Amino acid sequence: MDSNEKFEQLKKSLFDELFKENPTFASFMGLHDPYDHLLPKGDTAHILRSMKILQTHFQQVKDTVDFDSLSDNNKIDWHIMEKAVEFEKFEFYELRHHELNPDAFGLIGGALHSLITRDYAPLEKRVEAVISRLELVPQYLKEFRTRFDNSTPVKLWNEIALESAQRIPGLFQFIAMASKAQISLELHGRLQKAIEGLEAPLQEHLSWLTKLKQDTIEEWAIGKEKFEKLIELRGLGMTSDEIHEVGTTYLKELKEERARIASKITPEKSVDEVIKAIEKHAPKTFEDALAETKKAMEDAKQFVIDKNLATVYEEDKLIIEETPAYLAPIIPFAALMMPSRFDKPMIGTYIVTRPKEQADLGNYLNYPSIRNTAVHEAFPGHFLQLTVSNRSSLVHLLASGTETVEGWAHYCEQMMMEHGFLQGNEAKLVQVNDALWRAVRIIVDVKLSRGEMSFDAAVNMLVKEVGMSKDGAMAEVRRYTQSPGYPLSYLLGKRLILQLKEEVKEKMGTRFTEKFFHDTITSNGMLPIHLLRKVFDLKIAQH
Repeated sequence: MDSNEKFEQLKKSLFDELFKENPTFASFMGLHDPYDHLLPKGDTAHILRSMKILQTHFQQVKDTVDFDSLSDNNKIDWHIMEKAVEFEKFEFYELRHHELNPDAFGLIGGALHSLITRDYAPLEKRVEAVISRLELVPQYLKEFRTRFDNSTPVKLWNEIALESAQRIPGLFQFIAMASKAQISLELHGRLQKAIEGLEAPLQEHLSWLTKLKQDTIEEWAIGKEKFEKLIELRGLGMTSDEIHEVGTTYLKELKEERARIASKITPEKSVDEVIKAIEKHAPKTFEDALAETKKAMEDAKQFVIDKNLATVYEEDKLIIEETPAYLAPIIPFAALMMPSRFDKPMIGTYIVTRPKEQADLGNYLNYPSIRNTAVHEAFPGHFLQLTVSNRSSLVHLLASGTETVEGWAHYCEQMMMEHGFLQGNEAKLVQVNDALWRAVRIIVDVKLSRGEMSFDAAVNMLVKEVGMSKDGAMAEVRRYTQSPGYPLSYLLGKRLILQLKEEVKEKMGTRFTEKFFHDTITSNGMLPIHLLRKVFDLKIAQH
């Protein structure tokens, strides 16, 4: 058996074991039997087992596989596995979120929601799986609570966990109501019984969270030393001070550019007044806005095909529909629900949330924003990138290139405007205003994570610089505290992709095409930029 065959065998073994240990992950990836009926263990030992599976397999790779004999793709997979081992150790032993964040319902909610919203099998079969998972929730919660026997959670995260626990019955009731007229009375009765059986376990868990609140710590920031290590592990090629400087420079430049564009649109009005006027340039009803969103995404797809900007697989479909009511409180605007990796065909869903007040429709569903969102979320943004990436090696699932995923969608906005899909000063102003928000994210992320900015100061900066509502800013900052290094990935990722593009152009000369550049990124969509650079070097050498 040569090195490539041995490596392929070890990769298959790795994911077979990871899927068994993490059935909700397997289910989310589109492997349904027997995983749809299961939940993982909730304790710390489960996290350690998953980490051990990866470490053991990579050690076997190093012991039995000759790196130099591997194919180019397998060399990249080797690098991904190596970095994933480092990341898991860092997250478990240094960030320790598993024993600082007592929210058990992120996993449970996702495990149930995907069964209902993904139409991969008859509804009755999916409801059977929902019932099985509901029946396992009490045991999962019991195991989850053991994580905190000898640890003290973060106060803010405990408050978020309490809200999550209070909200989860809404998901259960949504499932019951949505399926009632579509499944047999007998099956619906079993579903209701499973939901009712959770009342006492949920109350027990709520009581535990309430009691836990009395013994929490205030500090959630990881500090400068750990944040610096996180940035280094991601291979961003910059220090956190340099990243912060990028954010402050962008903020200054984008504010100046925003003012220039606004003055071109209506010279006598302020930036805020011009933006408010753009927001009024919107469909009359939510239903019209939903139809316009669908049209814009179809237009963007056709534009990418006509201009030969990237490979589009016609069998991949994107459905646009209103956000289910139970999700509206946690998805204030819109969200993209990606298809599973093993789905055939791949069908994603873009959900749009109906505003509480009709007068607020234009805040994010005005015509320029709808077109820009179609590029960012659909074509050639996230949907295209991740469906194409789904066709790559399974090992890419272990990659942590948030700067590539978020940076790509942000890059697409500028690229599609340069090619003429997005036109006019209104569209440009919307795009620059969104970029300004991402610049603030860089600053806030660095300062919050290093412990140099308070929660309230971060909220106030979003309100002042971006014009975000106080409630919206608080929701943003809550998420930032739990995901250090992620918020900076949007604008910084776009910057790194543009830099990479120039490097590739210089190396390829007249052989360079945008389609080649874009297809290489979309087919490796989860890779961090430093590994994408290796991919391009290998491909250029082949040329």
